[in-house]
Amino acid sequence: MLDELSGTIDPEKFVIVVGVNGSSDRTAEVARGRGALIAETTERGYGHGCQRAIDLVAATLPSVRAYIFLAGDGASDPQDVRKLVAAYEQGYAFVLGARTGQVRNWPVMRFSHVIANFALALWCGLLARRWFTDLAPLRLIDRELFEAIAPQEKTFGWTIEPQVVAARLGAAICEVPASERPRLAGAQKVSGVTWRRTFSIGCRILAAGFRARSRFQRRTNVEFGRSERELVTHTQRGS
Repeated sequence: MLDELSGTIDPEKFVIVVGVNGSSDRTAEVARGRGALIAETTERGYGHGCQRAIDLVAATLPSVRAYIFLAGDGASDPQDVRKLVAAYEQGYAFVLGARTGQVRNWPVMRFSHVIANFALALWCGLLARRWFTDLAPLRLIDRELFEAIAPQEKTFGWTIEPQVVAARLGAAICEVPASERPRLAGAQKVSGVTWRRTFSIGCRILAAGFRARSRFQRRTNVEFGRSERELVTHTQRGS
């Protein structure tokens, strides 16, 4: 996965940081051997690992403009990073790699995961007053926007909270089609599990989204990135 990602990005413009949280395998050792920066924490939860990686970047690389998140188990396709970056360069501050709208991804994600993501994305949209189709791990968030979001949910709410808050802050957001691939390693805790566990996790995500909604009131001005109307006008003029 790291070799594939390294072959996709420009090392002069990007840096790879691996968040390792509570891992009992050789993740840190393998990643370090491939030139990645390692941020370790004993706290369990996807968000804790991501946040520790961001803290490392903030402390050592102050010039970084945005953060790109992708699943380290191989489920995210590194080729899709280009789509996120292209949208960011157009002026979007939050770019989401949406999987559920791509029928080819459904066999990999499994039926329960697809349905759950559609339902959670709908809930997220109701809270944010904006349409979403997925709560995908593959995403790009502008650094200043991320700092304004200041995520509080470090476990199952890690994905929904930024989407809700970013929309309420008036950030320019878009979705780009992304692929979902079979995991290369590791035990999945969300997809590919029983319906009962899917429902349990879904309830936790619903609650996290509501908490995020309660923390922020919608603002009418666009503070991060250009508005979608401005982007459409810019594109039309350039065509």
